Amino acid sequence: MLRCVLFDIDNTLLLKKPTIAQMVFQTAAPVRPGLTLEDVEKAYAESEIWQGEQIRRENETGVRMGDEEFLGNIFQVYQRALGLGGEMLEPLRPVFMRSYHMEYEAVPGAGPVLADLKARGLSLGIVSNNTKSVRQVLERQRLLDYFHAVVISEEVDLYKPDPRILELACQQLGVPCAQSVYVGDHPFDVLCAHSAHMPAIWMPVNRFMTLPAGVGAPEHTIHSLLELPAALKEIETPRVN
Repeated sequence: MLRCVLFDIDNTLLLKKPTIAQMVFQTAAPVRPGLTLEDVEKAYAESEIWQGEQIRRENETGVRMGDEEFLGNIFQVYQRALGLGGEMLEPLRPVFMRSYHMEYEAVPGAGPVLADLKARGLSLGIVSNNTKSVRQVLERQRLLDYFHAVVISEEVDLYKPDPRILELACQQLGVPCAQSVYVGDHPFDVLCAHSAHMPAIWMPVNRFMTLPAGVGAPEHTIHSLLELPAALKEIETPRVN
Protein backbone atom coordinates (compact mmCIF):
# COMPACT_ATOMS: atom_id res chain seq x y z
CA MET A 1 0.00 0.00 0.00
CA LEU A 2 1.33 3.42 -0.96
CA ARG A 3 1.35 5.81 1.98
CA CYS A 4 3.94 8.46 1.10
CA VAL A 5 5.10 10.51 -1.90
CA LEU A 6 8.48 12.27 -1.77
CA PHE A 7 9.45 15.00 -4.22
CA ASP A 8 12.59 16.60 -5.58
CA ILE A 9 12.39 20.41 -5.96
CA ASP A 10 14.16 21.83 -9.02
CA ASN A 11 12.42 20.91 -12.29
CA THR A 12 9.96 18.79 -10.30
CA LEU A 13 8.08 21.28 -8.11
CA LEU A 14 9.80 24.53 -9.11
CA LEU A 15 11.13 25.94 -12.37
CA LYS A 16 13.91 28.51 -12.67
CA LYS A 17 13.20 31.48 -14.94
CA PRO A 18 15.39 31.89 -16.94
CA THR A 19 16.74 28.36 -16.93
CA ILE A 20 20.44 27.53 -16.83
CA ALA A 21 20.27 26.39 -20.47
CA GLN A 22 18.64 29.66 -21.50
CA MET A 23 21.30 31.67 -19.68
CA VAL A 24 24.15 29.67 -21.25
CA PHE A 25 22.61 30.21 -24.68
CA GLN A 26 22.12 33.93 -24.06
CA THR A 27 25.73 34.30 -22.91
CA ALA A 28 27.44 32.09 -25.49
CA ALA A 29 25.39 32.74 -28.65
CA PRO A 30 27.02 36.13 -29.47
CA VAL A 31 30.49 34.51 -29.66
CA ARG A 32 29.44 31.13 -31.04
CA PRO A 33 27.68 31.63 -34.41
CA GLY A 34 25.12 28.96 -35.23
CA LEU A 35 24.61 27.93 -31.61
CA THR A 36 21.06 26.79 -30.86
CA LEU A 37 19.16 26.41 -27.62
CA GLU A 38 18.80 22.72 -28.48
CA ASP A 39 22.62 22.43 -28.54
CA VAL A 40 22.76 23.94 -25.07
CA GLU A 41 19.99 21.73 -23.71
CA LYS A 42 21.98 18.67 -24.83
CA ALA A 43 25.06 20.03 -23.03
CA TYR A 44 22.96 20.80 -19.95
CA ALA A 45 21.78 17.18 -19.81
CA GLU A 46 25.38 15.96 -20.12
CA SER A 47 26.47 18.36 -17.39
CA GLU A 48 23.75 17.16 -15.02
CA ILE A 49 24.90 13.56 -15.50
CA TRP A 50 28.51 14.53 -14.72
CA GLN A 51 27.39 16.35 -11.56
CA GLY A 52 25.34 13.36 -10.41
CA GLU A 53 28.26 11.00 -10.95
CA GLN A 54 30.62 13.35 -9.13
CA ILE A 55 28.33 13.63 -6.11
CA ARG A 56 28.08 9.84 -6.05
CA ARG A 57 31.89 9.60 -6.01
CA GLU A 58 32.03 12.13 -3.20
CA ASN A 59 29.45 10.18 -1.21
CA GLU A 60 31.53 7.03 -1.61
CA THR A 61 34.91 8.59 -0.77
CA GLY A 62 33.87 11.28 1.70
CA VAL A 63 36.04 13.77 -0.21
CA ARG A 64 34.28 16.85 -1.61
CA MET A 65 35.67 18.49 -4.73
CA GLY A 66 36.51 22.17 -4.31
CA ASP A 67 34.17 24.74 -5.83
CA GLU A 68 36.67 25.96 -8.43
CA GLU A 69 37.50 22.46 -9.63
CA PHE A 70 33.80 21.58 -9.71
CA LEU A 71 33.07 24.72 -11.74
CA GLY A 72 35.94 23.95 -14.10
CA ASN A 73 34.64 20.46 -14.79
CA ILE A 74 31.15 21.74 -15.53
CA PHE A 75 32.62 24.30 -17.92
CA GLN A 76 34.63 21.59 -19.67
CA VAL A 77 31.43 19.68 -20.41
CA TYR A 78 29.92 22.73 -22.11
CA GLN A 79 33.23 23.62 -23.73
CA ARG A 80 33.49 20.22 -25.42
CA ALA A 81 29.83 20.04 -26.36
CA LEU A 82 29.50 23.59 -27.69
CA GLY A 83 33.00 24.36 -28.96
CA LEU A 84 33.55 27.25 -26.56
CA GLY A 85 36.87 28.93 -25.92
CA GLY A 86 38.43 29.14 -22.49
CA GLU A 87 37.63 32.86 -22.32
CA MET A 88 33.97 31.96 -21.80
CA LEU A 89 34.57 30.53 -18.33
CA GLU A 90 34.28 33.87 -16.52
CA PRO A 91 31.15 35.09 -18.34
CA LEU A 92 29.49 31.74 -17.57
CA ARG A 93 30.68 31.55 -13.96
CA PRO A 94 27.52 33.16 -12.44
CA VAL A 95 25.36 30.81 -14.49
CA PHE A 96 27.11 27.64 -13.31
CA MET A 97 27.27 28.95 -9.74
CA ARG A 98 23.55 29.78 -9.97
CA SER A 99 24.25 33.30 -8.79
CA TYR A 100 22.50 35.07 -11.68
CA HIS A 101 19.15 36.75 -11.10
CA MET A 102 16.39 34.20 -11.43
CA GLU A 103 12.77 33.90 -10.51
CA TYR A 104 11.06 30.69 -9.48
CA GLU A 105 7.61 29.53 -10.40
CA ALA A 106 5.72 26.41 -9.49
CA VAL A 107 5.46 23.77 -12.22
CA PRO A 108 2.05 23.62 -13.91
CA GLY A 109 -0.51 21.90 -11.73
CA ALA A 110 1.67 21.74 -8.62
CA GLY A 111 -0.88 23.17 -6.19
CA PRO A 112 -3.90 21.14 -7.34
CA VAL A 113 -1.92 17.90 -7.60
CA LEU A 114 -0.42 18.27 -4.13
CA ALA A 115 -3.81 19.22 -2.66
CA ASP A 116 -5.37 16.12 -4.24
CA LEU A 117 -2.66 13.80 -2.90
CA LYS A 118 -2.92 15.29 0.58
CA ALA A 119 -6.72 14.93 0.50
CA ARG A 120 -6.24 11.22 -0.25
CA GLY A 121 -4.43 10.89 3.06
CA LEU A 122 -0.94 10.47 1.59
CA SER A 123 2.03 11.80 3.55
CA LEU A 124 4.01 14.24 1.41
CA GLY A 125 7.69 15.05 1.75
CA ILE A 126 10.51 16.86 -0.01
CA VAL A 127 14.03 15.51 -0.43
CA SER A 128 16.40 17.77 -2.34
CA ASN A 129 20.09 18.46 -2.92
CA ASN A 130 19.62 22.15 -2.21
CA THR A 131 20.31 25.05 0.13
CA LYS A 132 18.14 25.95 3.09
CA SER A 133 17.06 29.19 1.37
CA VAL A 134 14.83 27.13 -0.94
CA ARG A 135 12.35 26.87 1.93
CA GLN A 136 11.57 30.57 1.44
CA VAL A 137 10.94 29.98 -2.25
CA LEU A 138 8.55 27.12 -1.51
CA GLU A 139 6.73 29.33 0.98
CA ARG A 140 6.42 32.20 -1.50
CA GLN A 141 5.01 29.78 -4.06
CA ARG A 142 2.51 28.56 -1.43
CA LEU A 143 3.75 24.98 -1.61
CA LEU A 144 5.45 24.48 1.74
CA ASP A 145 2.25 23.84 3.70
CA TYR A 146 1.48 20.73 1.66
CA PHE A 147 4.48 18.88 3.07
CA HIS A 148 4.83 16.99 6.31
CA ALA A 149 8.65 16.71 6.04
CA VAL A 150 11.28 18.73 4.18
CA VAL A 151 14.81 17.29 4.03
CA ILE A 152 17.41 19.58 2.45
CA SER A 153 20.93 18.29 1.81
CA GLU A 154 22.69 21.39 3.14
CA GLU A 155 20.86 21.02 6.45
CA VAL A 156 21.46 17.30 6.98
CA ASP A 157 24.82 16.84 5.19
CA LEU A 158 23.46 14.01 3.06
CA TYR A 159 23.33 14.20 -0.72
CA LYS A 160 21.44 12.16 -3.29
CA PRO A 161 22.04 9.55 -4.58
CA ASP A 162 22.88 8.51 -0.99
CA PRO A 163 19.71 6.60 -0.03
CA ARG A 164 20.02 7.70 3.59
CA ILE A 165 18.54 11.08 2.68
CA LEU A 166 15.32 9.38 1.52
CA GLU A 167 15.39 7.05 4.50
CA LEU A 168 15.62 10.07 6.81
CA ALA A 169 12.51 11.61 5.26
CA CYS A 170 10.62 8.34 5.69
CA GLN A 171 11.71 8.16 9.32
CA GLN A 172 10.42 11.68 9.92
CA LEU A 173 7.10 10.72 8.34
CA GLY A 174 6.87 7.39 10.12
CA VAL A 175 6.40 5.53 6.84
CA PRO A 176 8.52 2.60 5.54
CA CYS A 177 10.48 3.22 2.36
CA ALA A 178 8.69 0.28 0.77
CA GLN A 179 5.40 2.18 1.11
CA SER A 180 6.82 5.37 -0.41
CA VAL A 181 7.64 6.62 -3.89
CA TYR A 182 10.10 9.28 -5.04
CA VAL A 183 9.42 11.78 -7.85
CA GLY A 184 12.37 13.58 -9.45
CA ASP A 185 13.84 14.88 -12.69
CA HIS A 186 17.41 13.57 -12.45
CA PRO A 187 18.54 10.04 -13.41
CA PHE A 188 20.27 9.81 -10.03
CA ASP A 189 16.89 10.45 -8.37
CA VAL A 190 15.94 7.08 -9.82
CA LEU A 191 19.15 5.51 -8.50
CA CYS A 192 18.60 7.06 -5.08
CA ALA A 193 15.03 5.76 -4.84
CA HIS A 194 15.97 2.23 -5.87
CA SER A 195 18.89 2.23 -3.42
CA ALA A 196 16.37 3.07 -0.71
CA HIS A 197 14.12 0.23 -1.92
CA MET A 198 11.32 2.46 -3.13
CA PRO A 199 9.82 2.92 -6.60
CA ALA A 200 10.78 5.94 -8.66
CA ILE A 201 8.76 8.20 -10.93
CA TRP A 202 11.06 10.05 -13.31
CA MET A 203 10.13 13.42 -14.84
CA PRO A 204 13.14 14.21 -17.09
CA VAL A 205 13.94 17.89 -17.43
CA ASN A 206 14.29 17.70 -21.22
CA ARG A 207 14.21 15.14 -24.02
CA PHE A 208 18.00 14.83 -24.06
CA MET A 209 18.28 13.49 -20.50
CA THR A 210 19.10 9.78 -20.51
CA LEU A 211 19.65 7.11 -17.90
CA PRO A 212 23.37 6.23 -17.53
CA ALA A 213 24.54 2.64 -17.34
CA GLY A 214 23.96 1.24 -13.90
CA VAL A 215 20.82 3.28 -13.25
CA GLY A 216 17.81 1.01 -13.48
CA ALA A 217 14.63 1.99 -15.27
CA PRO A 218 12.09 3.96 -13.24
CA GLU A 219 8.74 2.39 -12.47
CA HIS A 220 7.13 5.23 -14.43
CA THR A 221 8.21 8.15 -16.59
CA ILE A 222 6.04 11.25 -16.73
CA HIS A 223 6.49 14.59 -18.50
CA SER A 224 4.23 16.74 -16.36
CA LEU A 225 3.26 16.73 -12.70
CA LEU A 226 -0.32 16.52 -13.92
CA GLU A 227 0.43 12.92 -14.98
CA LEU A 228 1.49 11.97 -11.46
CA PRO A 229 -1.89 10.83 -10.02
CA ALA A 230 -2.33 8.29 -12.84
CA ALA A 231 1.23 6.99 -12.35
CA LEU A 232 0.65 6.58 -8.61
CA LYS A 233 -2.56 4.68 -9.29
CA GLU A 234 -0.67 2.23 -11.50
CA ILE A 235 1.95 1.70 -8.79
CA GLU A 236 -0.77 1.00 -6.23
CA THR A 237 -2.60 -1.43 -8.51
CA PRO A 238 -0.85 -4.84 -8.69
CA ARG A 239 -0.33 -6.11 -12.21
CA VAL A 240 -2.00 -9.35 -13.16
CA ASN A 241 0.10 -11.61 -15.41
